[in-house]
Amino acid sequence: MATTTDGPPTTEAGTLDLTTRVRRRVLPALHRIKEPLGGYAICRQHPNEYVGTLKRGLDAVRSTLESMAFEREPIAALKVHDDGRLSAGSWVRRESSLATWQLHVTLFRTDSGAVEVFAHREYSWLRHPYKHYTQDGWDIHGGVERMRSLLSDRGISFWIE
Repeated sequence: MATTTDGPPTTEAGTLDLTTRVRRRVLPALHRIKEPLGGYAICRQHPNEYVGTLKRGLDAVRSTLESMAFEREPIAALKVHDDGRLSAGSWVRRESSLATWQLHVTLFRTDSGAVEVFAHREYSWLRHPYKHYTQDGWDIHGGVERMRSLLSDRGISFWIE
């Protein structure tokens, strides 16, 4: 799978966090090892997971997610947008560390400095690692609706483009 970078590490939209920078450096090499064995560490971002675009910088979106009890997700596969951009962050929200399900959110910076948000609901890798990895129970519609609801409940505007 061909990948490109998402611009320099520092832009008006914000600086990529250390977790994202490490994931961008390590996961392509890991993917090259796993792919011949049927595994993956990089995957295409499914367009149906699109929640909306927040016309805020990356730093502001990260702060918003933290205020909504999301945590950075270091082990998630690196997502590649249809246009070649790499994800600018992967976040999860669980009821607890032992929760069966998690809401997984992926961020992509746009050229204008806004942030596109994608989401799905899935088994938590902490509780169900195999089901998580094989995408068993993957719920795109439920994840998108839940994330839109969380944003709306907090009065956070987003645009569906």
